[in-house]
Amino acid sequence: MDATTEPAARYDAVMQAIHWATLVLIAAVFAAAWTAHSGLAGEWSRPVMQLHRSLGLAVLALTAGRLAWRSGARIPPLPSALPRWQKLAARGTEGLLYALLILQPLLGLLQTSARGQPVDLFFLFRLPPAIGPDRALARQLHDAHALCAEALLVLIGLHAAAALSHHFIRRDRVLVAMLPQRARRSTR
Repeated sequence: MDATTEPAARYDAVMQAIHWATLVLIAAVFAAAWTAHSGLAGEWSRPVMQLHRSLGLAVLALTAGRLAWRSGARIPPLPSALPRWQKLAARGTEGLLYALLILQPLLGLLQTSARGQPVDLFFLFRLPPAIGPDRALARQLHDAHALCAEALLVLIGLHAAAALSHHFIRRDRVLVAMLPQRARRSTR
């Protein structure tokens, strides 16, 4: 077997960077929304929500780039000893995560437009509205956006729990395959 057909032992540096950058962005998206809606932002709540929207669209762009890169990347296989149902659950969860990472920002963008509010992308320029104002639709989109946010948090929690289970209980290389080189040295 040559290097191009042999299964990858770990994700490449681009996939690793996108994975961890997505995690940081998701944390920032949720932190911005929580800060703006909790009242902690005070008079800054509107700019904080603009930051929330910009970060959400960055997640969308990063996810699109990740899927494009992934289509040509060598992806490490799941451990062969893993039961079939766990492999199906892993791939299903992964697919749902990707779907929500695309759907969530789109719902937010549509909701913002339906409310008649602008999206100032990182305070640099204003995006044109995706749809026209519609209060009833805005409420429905808000509810869908909130539901997707909860589902995303649950799936991220399951994903993290599974990775930690692989590392500390199964003691296989699943988690290590996504860690950067420096972090992998400290887990040996």
